[in-house]
Amino acid sequence: MISLYKDKSAVSVFWLIIICFGLHINALLHPPVAVTISPADGFFYDILKPLQNAAPYFVSLVYVLMIFLLALQLNFMLNALRMYPKQSYTAAMAFLLFSALLPAFSAVSTALFACNFFIWILYSACKLYASPNPKTSIYNFGLLCGLCIILYFASLPLILIALLALVIIRPFKLNEWFVLVFGILTPAYFLVTYLFITEKLNMLPDPGNIFKLVKLPVPPIMIMVTWAAAALIALWGINSVQGSAATVLIQVRKSWTIFLVAFFGLLPVVFFITGAYPLVLLLAMVPAAAYAGFAFAVSRNILPVIFFWVLIALSIYNNCFANY
Repeated sequence: MISLYKDKSAVSVFWLIIICFGLHINALLHPPVAVTISPADGFFYDILKPLQNAAPYFVSLVYVLMIFLLALQLNFMLNALRMYPKQSYTAAMAFLLFSALLPAFSAVSTALFACNFFIWILYSACKLYASPNPKTSIYNFGLLCGLCIILYFASLPLILIALLALVIIRPFKLNEWFVLVFGILTPAYFLVTYLFITEKLNMLPDPGNIFKLVKLPVPPIMIMVTWAAAALIALWGINSVQGSAATVLIQVRKSWTIFLVAFFGLLPVVFFITGAYPLVLLLAMVPAAAYAGFAFAVSRNILPVIFFWVLIALSIYNNCFANY
């Protein structure tokens, strides 16, 4: 089954459509998919609020279409950066598998739309290595990070991730660091200026309602098993990439390091931002799917087949049989 996604062809895209609709068939047969948004999420709330009044089937179709387009977007980025030995659709397959693991992910949410920005941000960070106009590229990279944070507050770790990405991808130059910081701060500056001029400063969030130490509830045993399986597969992908590091270009090694920083940088968010769990983990699934997709593409043993069907089985059980 995995071999169907190891080639970059129209047949692979067809099978991606099949697996996407197969994994999310419950959302289509039993709408509505929830529109999970909150004012504490960020300014994406104001953009997505009209969807709460949309027809149930329309919301379901928006969700499935968004998931599929995000998978293709991630796959395009990895192929464009030449991070795989051979172009394939295994990363898109891995993202679809991860995103279907829990019913909570089957929602039109601010995190789902923030994933689009996050993929774009990772792509921009990796392209800094050979940018012909580094200051312009760095500023645009910072601008994307700042905009994503304003739209989705749980993406705040992007500040640290962006700074570390600049350390990894380029030699230290103080003026480039100032350019990055200015880029990150620019969206916040224009937002505050606009709200001040229009006398709407009350729209700014109260930090005390968003950033606090969160005690997560103990999840059911099958959710714990699901997280353990997802973590194991992500670590398997990381190990596979590390094993091939000696045979790839420096730019590719640096790009994989940025993905690693992004993956581990986003995980602690669930403990410090109210309401971030579990949807913020969709962002962490972007680098996780990139790593897992690499392992699915290059492994020649039985593990890819086992992990593929484990994810399929967990998705079916959690979405169709469990009562969470």
